[in-house]
Amino acid sequence: MKVEVATPEDAAEIAALGRLLHDTSSYADIPYNEAKVATLMQHLTKGGDNVVFVVRRDGAIVGGIAGSVAPQWFSDELLGYEFSFFVEPSARHSGAAVKLLLAFKSWCKARGAKKVRIGITTGIHEELTGKFYRRMGFQDAGTLFQLEV
Repeated sequence: MKVEVATPEDAAEIAALGRLLHDTSSYADIPYNEAKVATLMQHLTKGGDNVVFVVRRDGAIVGGIAGSVAPQWFSDELLGYEFSFFVEPSARHSGAAVKLLLAFKSWCKARGAKKVRIGITTGIHEELTGKFYRRMGFQDAGTLFQLEV
């Protein structure tokens, strides 16, 4: 599988894949607005400080990572961060996740980011995903909590 920079024309397909991520995650109890996600993906795929990388199998998108580079709220230092990172189950253990993460890391570095932050907010395979991120050179940097109000 080859990593590509997604285009605005890919937005609807990415949003459809996003539904699979959403429906299998800790966010599943929150309604999924596919049109809203497609609009966001159209925006992110126009470039600038945002990017979406995808991998395809037989022409279909089976994984992607969306992110941005921006100054931290307390500093002018640039930080790379991901909005979403997902590989559909049938494409896992294929090298797709490694390729996507390396592409995103290189993109962030080329735009001047000093660090890249990535999280596990979905509740999907947290331990395995954490091991993967550590193997890729990431270090633990916090924990996420939620509270229903």
